Amino acid sequence: MNKVLELENVCFWFDNKKTSILKDISFSVSSGDVVSIIWVNGAWKSTLLKIIAGVYKVSSGKIKRNYKRLAYVPQKIDIDSTFPIKIYEFIKIYNKWVDTEEIKSYLKKIHSKNLFNKNLSDLSGWELQKVLIVSALISNPDLILLDEPTAWIDIIWEEKFYEIISEVKKAFPELSIILVSHNINLVYKNSDKVICLHEDNFCCHGTPIEVKKNSKIKEIFWKYMFPYEHHPHEKDEH
Repeated sequence: MNKVLELENVCFWFDNKKTSILKDISFSVSSGDVVSIIWVNGAWKSTLLKIIAGVYKVSSGKIKRNYKRLAYVPQKIDIDSTFPIKIYEFIKIYNKWVDTEEIKSYLKKIHSKNLFNKNLSDLSGWELQKVLIVSALISNPDLILLDEPTAWIDIIWEEKFYEIISEVKKAFPELSIILVSHNINLVYKNSDKVICLHEDNFCCHGTPIEVKKNSKIKEIFWKYMFPYEHHPHEKDEH
């Protein structure tokens, strides 16, 4: 499969190497991959996303961006609850060229056509994530970055969020997705690759099966680890 992104020994620091942010990060993302970044305190995950997006230049190492278009979905947006704006109007702010029928079509792809005429301020956190993802998809990206998409979703709906990802993958099989999460249980079940960050260190990366067996993961992430059902891609590993 084509690699849309490659990082080789990427480092990032401030203050003329006095403040190290990220060290020796190496991984690749192939077309169609769902890649999850898991982290604990101080892991600078948002900085890594900004490096991938080209907002920050790497201090050392190499990064190859083989995608044509990238989309970014923030962790949260501030909405004035008194401002009456419909979902289709909100989406058109970021995608001025798109017509209403195309917006309906994209919402339908992830079973959310009912949101079309809703007021943005009336959405739940779960529904807002759907809208933000649809808005990003309309630009036809090769790679989409999701910065902690479940941070503002009730824990009951976290697993439902991954159903959205599954629906997106069915509709856009060549799309690569990088998302940030600290729910290691759901990450194992729903990712093709996992990247582990701890403080400024690149802990490890690999398939969920490979990462699960890594001793460093058990040491660093033990309190986040819970029993989980089989990984949907396990049959492809043999």
